[in-house]
Amino acid sequence: MLEGVQNLPTQLFSRVLIVDSLGTGEIPEFIARRGWQNVVYRSYDRNLGSAGNLSERLRLAAEAGADFAYALNHDGHVQPEVVRCLLKHAMRLPHLGAVYPLAYMSSAAAYNIGGTRELPLAAKLVREKPRGELIDVYWSSSNGALYTMEPVRAGLLPWPELWMGWEDLEYGWRLADHGYRQVIACDAVFNDNYEYVRLPTSLGGYRLVSKPAWTTYYSFRNLVLVTRRTRPVMKFAAVAAMRVLLEWFLILFFGPNKSLRLRYLLRGVTDGLRDRSGKWILPKDTPHTTARELTSFQRLLTYFLLC
Repeated sequence: MLEGVQNLPTQLFSRVLIVDSLGTGEIPEFIARRGWQNVVYRSYDRNLGSAGNLSERLRLAAEAGADFAYALNHDGHVQPEVVRCLLKHAMRLPHLGAVYPLAYMSSAAAYNIGGTRELPLAAKLVREKPRGELIDVYWSSSNGALYTMEPVRAGLLPWPELWMGWEDLEYGWRLADHGYRQVIACDAVFNDNYEYVRLPTSLGGYRLVSKPAWTTYYSFRNLVLVTRRTRPVMKFAAVAAMRVLLEWFLILFFGPNKSLRLRYLLRGVTDGLRDRSGKWILPKDTPHTTARELTSFQRLLTYFLLC
């Protein structure tokens, strides 16, 4: 990705920031060999996770005097026309917190506009490209997002202690609470190959997120933490509980590694209710199995919804 950025036909970024956790030294050596002067590399002696990494990138960009920071995951691809389009909107919109691309989820063959709903419901995927130029949102994915430095300089940064998952929801909610506008630019289509697996059409074509088992812990611990910290209102708590039950159902009947994922789900919700954050030392994953897990009517529906 770094090589691709430097080989763009025109200079798109004034500076490139790389935030690395437990770096081996190979990246700065690679940068030095290429002689790139516009690349700033920072390595940390601990694993920051995606939340800490995003927080540091925005903080460093503000310290460097930038007006905007384009955030991209380590496995992402820079699409110059998308970045230019995001910047075009950001330059003309006052009191802006972030402008997000219209994410096209190629694994689901649909566009994701889930952030149009304040409540953290399941992803809102639509087949047709939305009409209009901009869609106001409460939050969206940080992957491919253009953030402004005005809120960062005012002290607003993503919550690093989430470590992994929902940091963009938490940050988006707080941007909205402080009056910063966030929009999806419909003319900036960003290809995001998110890991989705389609379930039977009898379930309405619902798609199951296909990620490693350990991410289940962070996804639901952080959903509880973010909701309790930022939206301590009954309707948000009810939606978070609904998400937990929906995930439990999908894992129980369709997901791989059922026993392991359900244990992670329960531990994540429990730790969220106990206000535990940061990196969790996960038990070693068990072998991937699907066929004979949780028999006897799925262990009596997982002991009646885990009691």
